[in-house]
Amino acid sequence: MYILFTAVAGLALLALSLLRTLWPHLGEDCAYILATLKLGFRLFKYKSCTPFYSVLDRFLDAVKKHPGKVFVHFEGRQYTYGDMDKQSNKVARALQAEARLKEGDAVALFLANEPSYMWTWLGLAKLGCPTALLNFNIRSKSLLHCFSCCGAKVIIASQELQGALEEVLPTLREQGIRVYLMADSCSVQGIEPLSDKIARASDLPLPRDLRANVGIRSTALYIYTSGTTGTPGTADQDVLLRRV
Repeated sequence: MYILFTAVAGLALLALSLLRTLWPHLGEDCAYILATLKLGFRLFKYKSCTPFYSVLDRFLDAVKKHPGKVFVHFEGRQYTYGDMDKQSNKVARALQAEARLKEGDAVALFLANEPSYMWTWLGLAKLGCPTALLNFNIRSKSLLHCFSCCGAKVIIASQELQGALEEVLPTLREQGIRVYLMADSCSVQGIEPLSDKIARASDLPLPRDLRANVGIRSTALYIYTSGTTGTPGTADQDVLLRRV
């Protein structure tokens, strides 16, 4: 019996050594396949949910669970889940009243890396609006190209990017694009201030009916890769992200 056990153990070790020689990455491959299967199961579960359960719904559940928990640290300031939720409600209500946005309307964000970026996106998601995330470093024709790709009729920009907006403002006005600036006032004709309207808006929750038709195949974001030049014909591809 001992000899048989020793023989079996030896064969197992030999087989393992042979596998490692022939397929040195077998363990990593198996782990990747398992992770893929788990992800597929999760996606199937989310797809089967009625109503559809999105990233926004996950955020709202977190708000209910711990509204006072810090969500973002930024330059010495802290913003809780509750802060983000209320501010995004104000953004959504301001844009709903001012720009008459409705479910399915694409909006371009030309904002710097700051907390307002997040609550503006959340506010648009609450209205069921897909969002195009424009790189704040692009200018002129590249900016117009990236903007036109998403088919948006509204663009929201940071105050520090006003100069870049003014460069392309004549074209935007010709195309009937509404331009909003994250500022309390603006003297440039064709650029409307938005911060003052957000400040006056209600922070009450918005009804889910506003995004009732959003599903797993609805567009969530238009993301432009880090290599995108903003000109047609380049090898870099713009990425469209679904609501998975």
